[in-house]
Amino acid sequence: QQSGIDGAGALLVLLVLLALVLWSLHQHGRARLVLGVGSLALLGLVGAWLGPNVVRQIESVAPVAADARWQPWQPGRVDQIVAGGRPVFVDFTAAWCVTCQYNKKTTLENADVLAAFDAKKVALLRADWTRRDPAITEALRGLGRNGVPVYVFYSAGRAPLVLSEVLDADELKRVVAAL
Repeated sequence: QQSGIDGAGALLVLLVLLALVLWSLHQHGRARLVLGVGSLALLGLVGAWLGPNVVRQIESVAPVAADARWQPWQPGRVDQIVAGGRPVFVDFTAAWCVTCQYNKKTTLENADVLAAFDAKKVALLRADWTRRDPAITEALRGLGRNGVPVYVFYSAGRAPLVLSEVLDADELKRVVAAL
């Protein structure tokens, strides 16, 4: 990453410069010519500098370590774990989802919530939809959802329990205790 700006930041800068070009074209007389040419030149230079950041492929996220608390979600994994007798909690999330990040910090990383998960031996899976994985999209569709966050408990003999989008630590602990 040569410029020090990620893809989203580069895109934002380019969009602001595009807005400057459009604004300059709405000016009148000589100002329109000077501002239009200047802003187009600036957009071209900055676009050449930052453009590769917008279109470059995102590096793969390192896989979650085998002993980590949260495991990556995979199709069929929930059924496999539930068939083994353990309840499963799935966090359908994305890096760009503000609500997801809020819930992660305030509830899903809460020591009491994690202790409740451990006490009931709940398997924790994270379905990262940051790059709009088609398998995760299909799983969301199966739950009647089309976006994140979605938080779901799966357990043997029960229908999936979909929680609210904004999590509360006390509410989550009560749900876990009822498993």
